[in-house]
Amino acid sequence: MELWVRAGNEKIKIQGSLKFIYQTLLEKFEKSPQILAFNGTKRERRRFKRELRAAGKNLLKAAENYLNWVNGCKRLFN
Repeated sequence: MELWVRAGNEKIKIQGSLKFIYQTLLEKFEKSPQILAFNGTKRERRRFKRELRAAGKNLLKAAENYLNWVNGCKRLFN
């Protein structure tokens, strides 16, 4: 998956799995950045949009929720 975000005047492209993207967002940003564009498989895009809707369009909260879900489902991802 690819995600382009803007934080201030800086545009950043993050590429990798959905888990990696969310981990990177939590490490790099204090406030939620603006989403410019995203691209990925159909399953990744649907999951990304679902998490954003559930978090009220707050990207950092969506990342936190997704990572908590992944950690709760360790048997599926190991």
